[in-house]
Amino acid sequence: MDKESLEVFLTIAHHGSINRAAQALFLAQSTLTHRLKQLERQIGSPLFVRTASGVSLTGEGRRLLPVAASIVEQMRSFIEQKEQAQSMTIVAGKAFVAYELPRLIGEYRQANPGFTCYVRSTLYEESLSALLTGTADIAFLGSEMYHPHIHQEFLPSDRILLVMSPEHPWANHFPGFIAWGSQEMILFGNHTAPYRQRIDHFLARNSIFPNVIMELDSFSAVKKMVERQLGITMLPERTILREVEEGRLVAHDIAEGTLQRPTLIAYLHQKKEDDAFQQFVQWIKDAY
Repeated sequence: MDKESLEVFLTIAHHGSINRAAQALFLAQSTLTHRLKQLERQIGSPLFVRTASGVSLTGEGRRLLPVAASIVEQMRSFIEQKEQAQSMTIVAGKAFVAYELPRLIGEYRQANPGFTCYVRSTLYEESLSALLTGTADIAFLGSEMYHPHIHQEFLPSDRILLVMSPEHPWANHFPGFIAWGSQEMILFGNHTAPYRQRIDHFLARNSIFPNVIMELDSFSAVKKMVERQLGITMLPERTILREVEEGRLVAHDIAEGTLQRPTLIAYLHQKKEDDAFQQFVQWIKDAY
């Protein structure tokens, strides 16, 4: 007893005619008759009797009518909710939106054409508020978020590397922190951002208090300044892969893998029960 057969039954009952029902459903009359007979075999009783003007419901047909209407309506509602669930609101930091989300969302949409989303770049505090108020379904974060209503999962971390132009004296070899001196640094973000604080704390542990000449809100802007030999910087490895491969930048892991930028996904605990949402989360974890 499938939805299509029940819709055929309801349409015939509404029009009182198999011919008019076939026209309304844009189906051949023979197709409609075949589906009706299949349903009657499943029910085990005729559902219509022929009249001079068309057909009318039998007793069994009248009893089936409200049941069929309820089933079809519930199935329509379920399908609509499922389609709506495919639309998602995503919040993330400006850098993640620029470097990671285009690939992730693009590939997911290729595999799931019905997927739509709204993306908004936010600060850390704004991401938390968006999740708690329901204005966002998922957040991509660069720092842990602790709240009793929020679940978070770690994605693979990203090494933070010392980056310079190929013409810099340290391009071939980092001489050590003792030689740092008053190197001019171009850094991403201000000193209150979690990402920046990781770098500042690392440098301070090595007795380095950097001579910061620029604080920019774009990884791309930082890289361009460094390419122009205006200073050195520290950037996540994922953001410089192309420039290093093309020889436009040089990178050294001066922290020997201990300085990393974490990436997390965060969402409300109740989303754990949403199968469509969890499908998206699992795909992100596998594809990142």
